[in-house]
Amino acid sequence: MRQLDLFEHKKLRGIPRRLRALSRWADAFEGSFWPPDGRPYRHWKIPVISSLVQPPKTTKDIQKTCIVHMLRAARHIADARPSDSPGYYRVACLFVLPWLHQSEVTIFYDPDYYAGFYGERNELEPRTLSSEFGLSIPEGFVERGFCVIDRENQIEEEWWTVGEPL
Repeated sequence: MRQLDLFEHKKLRGIPRRLRALSRWADAFEGSFWPPDGRPYRHWKIPVISSLVQPPKTTKDIQKTCIVHMLRAARHIADARPSDSPGYYRVACLFVLPWLHQSEVTIFYDPDYYAGFYGERNELEPRTLSSEFGLSIPEGFVERGFCVIDRENQIEEEWWTVGEPL
């Protein structure tokens, strides 16, 4: 279940249990196909408590594990698409660093809407999310990143899109 941690001073407990639940969540997407329903996208936010994936309580290993499970969910969704599916259909993971709790797995039904997340180029090149976390990106997926200034907090964020090509 997706939660905000309102008691940031308390120690986070049950990390292995929470990661197992995230793994089961990713596995639940296997064989699932969602046809277009009139919206430009359909998305699933990462279903964990915020302190599991965000500073100061998280570690890079925990974040890596969460990213891997999200990429696995995206791969399951992409693999479930029938070869004769009508219309535009692209699957991607959108990662926000350092605030990984804002990340999501998304199916895009509109190429223009996807282009807004995909970007024209990889602004953070030569850096990649896969090299920073030691990940292996699913076959057929590409990764792009760019910097965004969070207007509310005046903090620079990195937005990474890892998914099927535009």
